[in-house]
Amino acid sequence: MFNKKGTWAMWVSIILVAILIIGIFLYFSLFNPRHSANYETSLQEPVNPALELSQEEAIAVFNESFVYYVLYVIKAYNLHNPPLSSDTPKISFFVDQDAYNAEIINGNILINRGEISGGDIIISTSKEDAVKIMKDPNYVRESYRNGSSKIELMAGKATLFAKGYLNLYKEVTGKSITGSVVRIYVD
Repeated sequence: MFNKKGTWAMWVSIILVAILIIGIFLYFSLFNPRHSANYETSLQEPVNPALELSQEEAIAVFNESFVYYVLYVIKAYNLHNPPLSSDTPKISFFVDQDAYNAEIINGNILINRGEISGGDIIISTSKEDAVKIMKDPNYVRESYRNGSSKIELMAGKATLFAKGYLNLYKEVTGKSITGSVVRIYVD
């Protein structure tokens, strides 16, 4: 069939293609585009809708702009499509009994009322905790640590990894799970 030279060349080719595919995947997954610089300029930084309101006033007028700002605080704008895919990150966001959804397209967070099908994660919180997060961005970790707010993973771990949710998880919980990349595929 193959001589020794042909077999050797075939194996080298297979290994090089595998390394190339893994390299491209890791590059797009770990070194994803950061949109932080766009939001940190004075032109695009969103205005906190709860800034001038009391806790009670903010809870009474809670709407999509509040959800947008909470997602801004946890840096959801850094989520991205998986490599070579048009599958945008989608988040279901429940605030008390109100349902919102978010889709991140090229660093832009688009918010709508209602549930979304095919969401990657579900974030649940109360209006009170959402307003606390808006008034003090450092409160986000405590809210998730004490169970007042919750994140439920809906998509597969490989999809979450490819879309950049590992960084969002770290921003929300303060815990890094990037050292467990290999376990994503084992679980």
